Amino acid sequence: MNKYLIRALLLTLLCNFSLLAQPLQEKPYPPVYIRKVPIGEPFTPFELTDLDGKVWSNRPYLKKPMIFITGSWALRHDLRKWAEHISFRYLLVADILWVFNPCGTEFADHRKRAENAFKQFKTSVPIAIDEHSLIGRGLRIDYDIPTITGIDRYNRLAFSYESPINEAGKNELEALIRTRLLK
Repeated sequence: MNKYLIRALLLTLLCNFSLLAQPLQEKPYPPVYIRKVPIGEPFTPFELTDLDGKVWSNRPYLKKPMIFITGSWALRHDLRKWAEHISFRYLLVADILWVFNPCGTEFADHRKRAENAFKQFKTSVPIAIDEHSLIGRGLRIDYDIPTITGIDRYNRLAFSYESPINEAGKNELEALIRTRLLK
């Protein structure tokens, strides 16, 4: 046998054995198994940190229902109006969080710029940047429409409502919160 062929074979075997000897690493975050959550089903596990450093999670249980406000940066003025409206009415009975996904925006590659922009924008509710789109993938959100999502205190998806801020939208959202979230 050719000595070069033997060396190549030995080198290949060595590489294969060294790969097997390496410890198994954790799967990359976020998990790829996130699926769209139907109404009434348990919500995708998440843990987000808002810009003030508070951790928001649905593990192991929720003390109060949660309301998420989501949308693109271009809708920030409408989303701030939704945040003010919702926090004015439901701050004492639900945790309210504005979840921003920077993917596909001008902030896609710079988290710090997104944080600074939101800190200057000042809202009435906490803001969490969802870089891995845990919330968005669990709901298949269209970020071009303001979306308000409710998770009941048993961690089930109560509703996902898309609407611009107007009187009809406010009335329909209040009915959803009253009948599905706070029942």
